[in-house]
Amino acid sequence: MYPVVFETGPILISVLTAAILLALGVIAWQAQRGGAGALRWLDVGLAAVLAGVIGARLLYVALEWDHFAQHTGEIARLRSGGMAWHGALMTGLPAAFITARLRGVNWRAWTDAAALAWPLGVAGAWLACRGAGCAYGYEVRSLADWPDWLVEELPDVYDLPAPRLDLQAGGTIFGLALLALALLMTWRGALPGLRLWAILALTGLGMALLGFFRADPAHTVYNRRIDQILDLALLLASTLAGGALWLHDRRAAGARELRKDERHERDAGPGPDRSQAG
Repeated sequence: MYPVVFETGPILISVLTAAILLALGVIAWQAQRGGAGALRWLDVGLAAVLAGVIGARLLYVALEWDHFAQHTGEIARLRSGGMAWHGALMTGLPAAFITARLRGVNWRAWTDAAALAWPLGVAGAWLACRGAGCAYGYEVRSLADWPDWLVEELPDVYDLPAPRLDLQAGGTIFGLALLALALLMTWRGALPGLRLWAILALTGLGMALLGFFRADPAHTVYNRRIDQILDLALLLASTLAGGALWLHDRRAAGARELRKDERHERDAGPGPDRSQAG
């Protein structure tokens, strides 16, 4: 189970839930900044979250089917943990796109807001793993052999503590670095309509690199962790999506300039007939 940051009576908020709520708040804030309907933008965000949770759980179940085939009653038991975040993107983004069309929300403007929200989820997920004992780093011989900021006594998936590379702290810092980059792009107005794809591409690259230091069990394909393969697939897909949109924008801008030149020539009219001069 993920660590809890707030609990009162039946209300329980985990670190990951708090990160998701904060991300939705960022989307609503961006909607208000742009003069759009915050509730409609939140509808899109909620659709992404709900579909994303289902997708993340389904992908995890698919990857661990040898276990769940014998324990089908655990499939819907989300509080016990077990999410594959790549699945959240596979289902969350299509659900957000469909909801945006239904609610009349500008899709590319919404994705720019999501570029600020996504890193909060990344940081929150790594921070949650620090307490839940998932995505932990390799064990080291002694804490004394390493700088204090790089290692920590941390539990594994079986709740057995050991001196390890503090990979969860590194992942949390990576998420915050993504957030800083998204804030910088928003402040400078850089890559409008393309920011989410840039952030997702960097997420795939960074997670693939962090995967080299992960010691938690994982299925492999050709001796490579399957999560790293999915990370690289995210890098490729996001780069292709962003590149296609960038080319579309360039062509659209070129077509607008051409139409502008044509209108200017028509408005100017024919020049004087110099053959009749004199």
